[in-house]
Amino acid sequence: MENLTNQVLELRDGKKYFILRQAAYKGKSYFLAAELTQDGEDFTNNFIFLEKVTGENDGNAGFGVMEVKDPTVLDVLAKNIKLD
Repeated sequence: MENLTNQVLELRDGKKYFILRQAAYKGKSYFLAAELTQDGEDFTNNFIFLEKVTGENDGNAGFGVMEVKDPTVLDVLAKNIKLD
């Protein structure tokens, strides 16, 4: 699993997220991310859990991410991913 902690991911919708923590759960990779301002210079107050999705994306090999919405998974991640 490639470590993306402390990196910025830009989503298709243009939102940018700074990866604070990364974890694996049931064979999948998850990220705790903080949304960045449009200019990418500062953090907003929005935090999100993202799930890494691998495979073909628009004909390009690589990965994408999607927001975690499953309450059970969110509960596990929230209890186990800690910020120092």
